[in-house]
Amino acid sequence: MTDPSPRTLRQPSWWAEGVQFARWDPFGFGVLTMPLLLFVMPLHWIPQAWVLCWTVVALVKGGELFHLPARRGRAVPVLGMVFLGWMWSSVFYGVPQGWEAPVLALFNGTALVLFLLGVWRVARRPSRLEWMLRGLIGTGVATAVISIPVYYLWRGHTLPEDRLENVVPYGFHGLYAVNSGMLWAFAGVAAAAGYTQTEEVKRRTGLAVALAVLVGAVFLTQTRGALLGLGAAMVILMLTRSMARWMPLLGVIAVTGWSCQNLPVLLPQAFPAATVASQTLLATPGDHMISRADSGRLQLYQELWRRVEGAAEVMMGRGFWARSTAEPVEIAWQAPHPHGAFISTAYHGGLIGLGLLGLLIWAGARRSIWLAVRGIDVRWLAFSAAGGASLCFDGHTLALLQTVPLFEPLLFWLPLIAGASLATKIMEDTPAGALSEEVL
Repeated sequence: MTDPSPRTLRQPSWWAEGVQFARWDPFGFGVLTMPLLLFVMPLHWIPQAWVLCWTVVALVKGGELFHLPARRGRAVPVLGMVFLGWMWSSVFYGVPQGWEAPVLALFNGTALVLFLLGVWRVARRPSRLEWMLRGLIGTGVATAVISIPVYYLWRGHTLPEDRLENVVPYGFHGLYAVNSGMLWAFAGVAAAAGYTQTEEVKRRTGLAVALAVLVGAVFLTQTRGALLGLGAAMVILMLTRSMARWMPLLGVIAVTGWSCQNLPVLLPQAFPAATVASQTLLATPGDHMISRADSGRLQLYQELWRRVEGAAEVMMGRGFWARSTAEPVEIAWQAPHPHGAFISTAYHGGLIGLGLLGLLIWAGARRSIWLAVRGIDVRWLAFSAAGGASLCFDGHTLALLQTVPLFEPLLFWLPLIAGASLATKIMEDTPAGALSEEVL
């Protein structure tokens, strides 16, 4: 009697994989739904409800959540906690009156810590990261496909005067153009980096189409920080992947950018240009984007520097509760946050906080570089480059989960922690003699 032929294992469906994911680690499932919620429901009360829910789950699961890496893999999580500890060290000094502010701040900080712990754990299973990135790309494409016709055709906005917004959040009232551009650019980086790493022709075609949609949405938001981040990610892909892998991506970006710049000419009925006295105003999104110059950021940075008093505040910062907003009477425009995550770090945490952040980025970047140069996974280095470039002139703070823009955890912390955790897991599972280079 002959043995039966072995059965070919079927790849589980996206839905089945999600169910398995939830059963395997419900805390991790909650962590990875957070980036998706940023696209569709970025409400400011979410972090408070979210941290309460997942604190209960963390307590139920006990020590299973808190995985302590090997000695050589502890640099990134330890530096992350040291940096956050320094930024929060003044949370009980100069507290505003009332109990609400300090309690919400503690919830906010706890939410960030649990987010980082969950990302570290989930990243130890690469298939779960793959599942998350596919969901991220799919959600970004869906919101872009909905937003473009609704914003310009149904609501009657004009191009290029009106910058595209993600219309899905807030009951279809729309998310601010800068936030929308940042999130779509991050999903675009996921599509571009995934394109360079997959061999399947069908999937590469799908990722190229997704990239075109997402890049088109970014161009229509006219968000320069998002375009800067997308450019930084492309530089990483050009340095780490073969030309045959990244050249098609440049073609997709170039064609999409040209098409978006010329929509009023290509489709004048659908995308009419704004006119005054029969003269077209700044006929392309590019013209409109360049005309904004620095958008008042230099004024804001000068105002923040003016508030810093003495060498002690230069070194140690102005503290957790120092006001980082600016009113029109101060800089001639309303600034709800510092418009620069690194500027904010220096303002609140001083040179010490900025130095700790630099050490953290250096440690995390080394891990992501280790993955990229060996051809294991280039996405996390590309994500880190995109997030770092974007947050130079946008963003609120890196020390909280809930901020005014609500995208810092996705742009900065997710690639930093996920890349470091994935590299640590691979090094733990690889015999010591097989590693040619020592990495912290």
